Amino acid sequence: MDTNQHGFPLRQAIVIVAGLALLVVSGLLVQDPPAAWEESVFRALNDLPHNVEPVLWALQQMGSALVMPFAALVLWRMTRRWQPPVALLVTGFLLGWVGAKGIKAMVGRGRPGAIFDDVYLGFDVPTAEIGFPSGHAVLAFTLLAMFVPYLSKRGRIVAFGVAIGVGLTRVYVGAHFPLDVIGGAGYGVAIGTLATLLSRPGFGAGLVGSWTVRARSDAEER
Repeated sequence: MDTNQHGFPLRQAIVIVAGLALLVVSGLLVQDPPAAWEESVFRALNDLPHNVEPVLWALQQMGSALVMPFAALVLWRMTRRWQPPVALLVTGFLLGWVGAKGIKAMVGRGRPGAIFDDVYLGFDVPTAEIGFPSGHAVLAFTLLAMFVPYLSKRGRIVAFGVAIGVGLTRVYVGAHFPLDVIGGAGYGVAIGTLATLLSRPGFGAGLVGSWTVRARSDAEER
């Protein structure tokens, strides 16, 4: 694992920062009502034929909170370690659910059905809640980032396809605007990468040890 002089894995740090940057940039680009380009992308997906919606409804459930306990169980079965599922559940709740609620309160843009009168709304799609970021996208990409290290190349391709499919489907059914999904995806990747990092064997001890050595070195220099 590549680490910097403080013992922190560089690759994971870059992914976390990039994910958070995508969240922030997306949030800054949000307009109410949406900018012309975002509305155009939304219309292109939302105006598609909806005869396949029952199939896509099932796909959306991969971004539902109900899948979290199942995903944690699968992680345990794959790794035979308690740290990955616990890290997923803790970060998924504290950052994914609680954190997303705070971000929604700061951005404050409504869902498509609350802004436009001519939106197609899929089954059980809310209109009264805040839209940014998409909770389904946050969870889907959290799971993606969490599972990728344990999957084969083919499994990773499937996982990417599912996560992207969840995000596109949320726009398709009128639940979110594109930036809601893009920001949620970035936030989810950051959360999942952090959870993966925290659950690595010996990560905490190694990090503390590195900081301790550096502190002693600084003290000796003084």
